[in-house]
Amino acid sequence: MEKQIAALSQACRELKLDFSFIDIEKNVMRVAMPWGFEYFQIGRTPFNSEVVWGLLRDKKHSYDLFKHDVRMPETLAFLDPAVPEEYRKYNQHNSIQSMLDTIKDVFDFPVVVKPNAGALGAEVSLCENEAQATAALTRIFNHQSRNYDYVALVQECIPNQAEYRLICSFKTPVLLYQRGQQTGFNAQYWHQGEHAIHVQDPALIKRLFQFVKPVYQHLDIGFVGFDIIRSPDDSLCLIELNSSPKFNNFIKHNNSAPVVDVYKHALTQFSAQRKYF
Repeated sequence: MEKQIAALSQACRELKLDFSFIDIEKNVMRVAMPWGFEYFQIGRTPFNSEVVWGLLRDKKHSYDLFKHDVRMPETLAFLDPAVPEEYRKYNQHNSIQSMLDTIKDVFDFPVVVKPNAGALGAEVSLCENEAQATAALTRIFNHQSRNYDYVALVQECIPNQAEYRLICSFKTPVLLYQRGQQTGFNAQYWHQGEHAIHVQDPALIKRLFQFVKPVYQHLDIGFVGFDIIRSPDDSLCLIELNSSPKFNNFIKHNNSAPVVDVYKHALTQFSAQRKYF
């Protein structure tokens, strides 16, 4: 059982909700709600609609949707030149070199290169020069790789003094943690001896929530983790949104009680909203 599923099950106990597991590993939970069963699959929850989950998983679509109201890194998207013929009508570049020519026209190095639909920091690279960007794009477009993506993103590199994840449940901030203590590029911080640090500063929580709040003008998100960079000049930038946030690292280095409270809030609000349908 994953730590966050254990926290979810504890939340159900405290709310007196009946639940059961449908797999041997106990990572898929079935929860009896007043209207019927709802399912939780590791990080996936019923708190978001399918289209919300899809829009947040697609980083370019998220960028297109929110960039005018919340500061985000300037982003270019590139389609794999070797996609099936039927999709090549969408391709504006027939080679990585052509992509690099556009990148150099728009950005100064360093840039961040990442898969459009990636997760857990896989194949997210800080590229200091053209050769590194070429290598990063080649890895993303490698059809034999488990991390293959047919869309690669190239983003401006935002100076990083601190990076936070703000968890919000039905438009309410319910948990904030700092993603490691190192400054600068911060992908997969948990592999670098860093860990999640619980932040309980009400002023900072309020500031970060007010920063991302315009997102809700465009999309009714039930459950989300906002990844936010605070730069050395104290400005904020929204890097991406995660509709299936995981809490294993947080629980390992803190404790499960705050995550139990996150799920209790989400389950309670989910139940209250369903009463209107």
